[in-house]
This record gives sequence, structure tokens and C-alpha cells, in this order.
Amino acid sequence: MKGTKNLTQGPILKQLFTLAMPIMATSFIQMAYSLTDMAWVGRIGSEAIAAVGSVGILTWMSTSISLLNKVGSEVSVGQAIGAQNEQAARAFASHNLTLSLLISLSWGALLFIFAPIISIYELEPHIAKMAVEYLRIIATAFPFVFLSAAFTGIFNAAGRSKIPFSINGIGLITNIILDPIFI
Repeated sequence: MKGTKNLTQGPILKQLFTLAMPIMATSFIQMAYSLTDMAWVGRIGSEAIAAVGSVGILTWMSTSISLLNKVGSEVSVGQAIGAQNEQAARAFASHNLTLSLLISLSWGALLFIFAPIISIYELEPHIAKMAVEYLRIIATAFPFVFLSAAFTGIFNAAGRSKIPFSINGIGLITNIILDPIFI
């Protein structure tokens, strides 16, 4: 199949290494971005850190939900590619992207509507208000986050993990550079 990398040919250690390194490097850049982001938010004040931190568990849950679909993409598309069934691989990729969009819209709407759930932390009213605003802002970005994860899974399944690494790396480094402006 055109555009896929055959991971069954050649030394297994080399194949796994070349597939895994971009994935691990992306995770490293994501951690660096999170640290940079919190450092800039910290300059605003402890109240801003409290607002962002209180939303952290919901952000983490959202990422975990997006990774469910990513793994589904990797498994279903990867198996179809391994079976050399291009039509099934394309169908699985399409279905995973559609599911990703539907899940992200549903989850995002749920968090947007029920953002005041942050009150369970019993924060001061003005911090709770900032947390609700922050949660609503990030909830609107969920379709992009979920679709990015699904596309990453599809590329990983095709053995082309360098492409999502490049795209995610450029985006994350750009965000790190522009953080002072965005925050």
C-alpha cells in the first residue's frame, strides 16, 4: 500500500526504535510545553494557577478520552494495513475520525454546559469564575485535540510516526514561543 511503512521487514529492534522515537520525542515536547505554560500562568498570580490547576483533572480526563480513540485508530488501521487491505484501512481511518469528532463535540458540550462543576473544589468565587471561563475556552478546542490524536494514531499505524512528530512539534514549539502573547 502506497505511503505505509512495512514494519515486518528488516531488524525488529530498528523498526521499533524508528517508530517509537518520534512518539517519545512528541511526549517530551508536550511536557516542556506544559511546564512553560504553567510558568507563564504563574507570573499572572497564584489565583490563575489555582484556576488552571482546578481544571487540570478535567483536561487530563479529556486527553485520556482522546487517546482511547487514538489507540483504536492505531489498532484497527494497523491490522488492516498488516492484512494488506487498503479499503478496510481507509474505512477504519474514516470511522475513527468521525468517532473522534462526535466524541469531542459531545464531551466538549458536556463540559461547557456543566463547567460550574468546578464548585466542588470550594474555591473563592472569583477563582471559580476564572476556572469556569478557562474550562469553557478549552472545551471549544476539544475537536482539534481529539482529531489531532486520531490523525496521529492513523499515521502511527502506517508506520509514519515522523509526520505527527513534525506537525505536533512545530505546533508545540510555536505555542511555547507565543505563550507570553496568548496568556
